[in-house]
Amino acid sequence: MALIDSEEAKKGRKTYDWKIIKWLFGFTGPYRTFMALALIFMLVTAVLELTIPYIAKLAVDKYIYPSWRIATLPDNESDKKLVSGIKGKYPSLVVVLGDGSFLIDMSEIDNTDRHNLEKLDLVSKQRYLAINQNELSGENYKKVNTIVAANRSIFKKAGGFDYISYSSLGELSRSELLVLRSGEIKQVVKLAGLLFLCLFGVFIFSSLFTYLLNYSGHRIMHTMRVNVFSHIMNLPQTFFDKNPVGRLTTRVTNDVNAINEMYTSVMVQFFKDILVVIGVFVVMFYMNKQLTVFVFLLTLLMLIFASLFRMKLRTVYRDVRISIAKLNAFVQESVRGIILIKLYNKEIENYEKFKGINSENYKANMDQLWVYATFRPFIEFTSVFTVAFVLWYGGLKVISLDLTLGALIAYLYYVRMLFRPIMELAEKYNIFQSASAATENLYELANTAPEESLGINNGEIKGKLEFKNVWFSYDDKEWVLKDVSFKLDQGETVALVGLTGSGKTTIVNLILRFYETQKGEILLDGVNIKNYSPDFLRDNISAVFQDLFLFEKNVSEGGETSINHMPSIKNIVQLSNSNRNSISSGEKQLVSISQAFSKKAKFMILDEATSNIDANIEKRVQETIKNTGRDTTTLIIAHRLSNVREADRILVIHKGEISESGTHFTLLAKKGIYFNLYNLQNEILRFSTLPS
Repeated sequence: MALIDSEEAKKGRKTYDWKIIKWLFGFTGPYRTFMALALIFMLVTAVLELTIPYIAKLAVDKYIYPSWRIATLPDNESDKKLVSGIKGKYPSLVVVLGDGSFLIDMSEIDNTDRHNLEKLDLVSKQRYLAINQNELSGENYKKVNTIVAANRSIFKKAGGFDYISYSSLGELSRSELLVLRSGEIKQVVKLAGLLFLCLFGVFIFSSLFTYLLNYSGHRIMHTMRVNVFSHIMNLPQTFFDKNPVGRLTTRVTNDVNAINEMYTSVMVQFFKDILVVIGVFVVMFYMNKQLTVFVFLLTLLMLIFASLFRMKLRTVYRDVRISIAKLNAFVQESVRGIILIKLYNKEIENYEKFKGINSENYKANMDQLWVYATFRPFIEFTSVFTVAFVLWYGGLKVISLDLTLGALIAYLYYVRMLFRPIMELAEKYNIFQSASAATENLYELANTAPEESLGINNGEIKGKLEFKNVWFSYDDKEWVLKDVSFKLDQGETVALVGLTGSGKTTIVNLILRFYETQKGEILLDGVNIKNYSPDFLRDNISAVFQDLFLFEKNVSEGGETSINHMPSIKNIVQLSNSNRNSISSGEKQLVSISQAFSKKAKFMILDEATSNIDANIEKRVQETIKNTGRDTTTLIIAHRLSNVREADRILVIHKGEISESGTHFTLLAKKGIYFNLYNLQNEILRFSTLPS
């Protein structure tokens, strides 16, 4: 549990640094073109999304809601100069009415001039529909003139224009309105078509950038997973001693997935959100500065609260992760050890422990729930309040002629666009936190030094082995082997016996270079094994260990050869091709021995290789080893001394030192450690075979 706590606490404290970012960015090399295209499509999507509300504004202000107003010439000289300047600036938009007044199309002049006219109250609040007779032709000209002639009381004429107030349009029939406003209707249809194209463009480009983003993300994830797994396969044995299998599995699977989710859901989307937010403020500021300032202040308030939420969420997120890890570990431990729990009647005590751990998980989740329950409603409330404020304040501006109706509609749409990324902040921050921890874990794993692979990698190993004054410790504190020296000649069969923990398996690990000696040297054919490549060394040594693991498929490349060596023991082909979970431990040992023989190596190690095999089959295995191993140097490690009687020589190791050496009968004659072990095993065997 303490290990889980420290790991999760470390995750909660770390943040990205440039080394990690550079390492992560290195995986994107072959896919940067796709990433660049995805970024371009994303930018196009953002621009199109920003364009949609503005098209709606144009449709309302210019075509749906009449834009012509009557301006009057003021008495004030400065205002006269302003009006004269506007008339000179927009000659095609001004229709002189007489008495110093004129019609002006307010939708075509710029915001500053429009604002000046409205603030100085120089234009009417009443709006007018103006029809330019010079732009009409043919049948349309006749229809419009017929309508104007029939309703002369509500139409007025000025220059080449007929105009009617917005309030008087209600006196016309629907068909007459359709004729009079046919020009505006055509323009609205064009804008609607443009709006549809923008929406279709958003669909197309968002689909493209989503596909490219996910494609490159999955390719990066594939490359990263292959790279990480390949690196794990090349790590030294000491690394696997310190890291549980479950943690390494998580690195290859969950951690890589977390990084991919951050890349596809957070990182690139974050750039789009930033672009949209900036674009929204720019467009809103262009439409109305004062209202934009109010919206900006409310947005700033939300960002401050979101920042506080982020800091709180970091803490509760780490607590939830720790509690889940504790809960999973305890449940797994309880299920795997259920026999011991029942044997010692610890059900109630175990249940009480589970209640405590489960309560921690409940409290952590409730803390997280409280944070979310506070953050989300606040953001929702602020968002709705902002919309209501824009509707109220913008409505007043529309009434006071400081803001157009189309601009207000666009504002409401932009406000929803503005708060959408903030609403998604919680989910994205969760993903980022998980990916941050995952990236740091993978970076740390990737920077673990691999096993040394240099050295002699060709030639032939004959099988002569020598330990010269070897000292070894797993933790650099307590010596497991102390000044161990012995020799194995080519073709010799030597047995290594001793009490549990005396160092027998450690000697095997050193021969195979799973670990390196602190002092002394190990020579194979007169060459220090440190000068051999580990792959070459292990390829020329066959070994069967006491801790067996068989893959689901037969990995032996010489199965037929091994079968010829062991014809009378068992159907090895049937065992090799069977489900490895359905065969017994003894049958697994038979398959392992078969695979060891198939390598045809000149040096063989049998570490408790027949410990799970019955005596009858064990005898046949020993005969097979004796008959086929005359050219092979064999090191046998066994607790059952009956397995080593036929060895050329027996080495007795005790407390990390070679205490005795000789044949079976020589060692019995010495009446030392081997003699005591042999008598003890015979006494146990005699006692176990007494009739009941």
